[in-house]
Amino acid sequence: MKTITRLTTFVLPFILVGAGIMKFTTGHVFQYLEYQTGIDVLHPYLNNLVGAAEISAGILLRFRRTRRAGSLLALAIIGGAVVAHLTPWLGISPPIGLVDGAAAPWTAADFTTETSASLFVTAIVTLALSVVVALPELRPSKDPSTTPVAPPAAPDRQPLPTA
Repeated sequence: MKTITRLTTFVLPFILVGAGIMKFTTGHVFQYLEYQTGIDVLHPYLNNLVGAAEISAGILLRFRRTRRAGSLLALAIIGGAVVAHLTPWLGISPPIGLVDGAAAPWTAADFTTETSASLFVTAIVTLALSVVVALPELRPSKDPSTTPVAPPAAPDRQPLPTA
């Protein structure tokens, strides 16, 4: 199990950083969500926020001291992606991209008619990898050197004598 966890801890940051960079370059999923829901802040604002969070999670996962925070952030981001794919607005098989010349406000004609479940499958696989990394980080440590030590108790205070 340690080998799988170490391999996953090595691979997952690259996946997250790559996905985060793609949010800044291609954001058709958020554009499609914007078209479906009518919420006009999804692209580019939420798109950029999720991209920055994915890059941050990937960076945090690379360092032992910040791995717990990175794993929790990755679980939150990818869990949100899976939930978004399960909604009727995005679905498991969204369009794979935009047609040439597409521009906001989005219409059905702006999206390709070809759909794919590859983004959903990628989200599920990334969620599973995030769980593999997060579980050891969230378990209490059995190593006594990493167990927090309680601060010493404060000495009892004696009341000041009155004159």
